[in-house]
Amino acid sequence: MGMTVVARELDSEQLASLLADPSVANDLILDEDEDEDEGEGEGEGEGEGVDGGDGWLDLDKAWHGVHFLLTGAAWGTDNPLGGAVLGGREVGEDDGYGPPRLLEPDLVREVAEALGAVTDDELRARFDPEEMQRLDIYPQVWDESDILDEYLMPNVRELRDFYARAAAHDAAVLIGVQ
Repeated sequence: MGMTVVARELDSEQLASLLADPSVANDLILDEDEDEDEGEGEGEGEGEGVDGGDGWLDLDKAWHGVHFLLTGAAWGTDNPLGGAVLGGREVGEDDGYGPPRLLEPDLVREVAEALGAVTDDELRARFDPEEMQRLDIYPQVWDESDILDEYLMPNVRELRDFYARAAAHDAAVLIGVQ
C-alpha cells in the first residue's frame, strides 16, 4: 500500500472544532473514506489522486516527488512552496506517519499564491531523477518513462487547484500521511 498524502479543506466551524479539541484531527482527515464511498469513482483518475473539487486532495504516492519539484529538497518547508505538502503545524495524535498538520487560512493563501506563481516549466526544470533517487524521494520510481508528465505534473496541477479553492473559501487545510 505505502504512504500517501491526503488533505482537506476545513471551514471556520471545523477549524474552531479542531482548535478546541486537537484530538479530532485524525477523524477529520480519515473521513475521506466515507466521502469516497458516497461518490464512488467521481473525480478520480486511475487511482492516482482525486480532483480536490469536493474539498479533498489525494496526492497518492506522488507527494514526496511533488514536494521535491516545489522545493528542490527532500524535506524542507522554509517557504510557502515547501508548506504545500509538508507544511503546517502538527495537531492531534501520531497515527503512524506523524500527526496531521494544519495550515490556517493566512498560510493557505500564501501557499496558494506561491503555487500560482511557479510555472510548470520551472518545475519541469527541477525534475532530476538521479537526484531524487539519491535523496531517497519516495516512492523511488523516478526513472520510469513519462513519470513526470503522467504522474507528477497532474498531481501538481491538482495541488494548485486545491489550494486556490481553499484560499478562495478562506479555509484552513489539514494534511495527513496515511
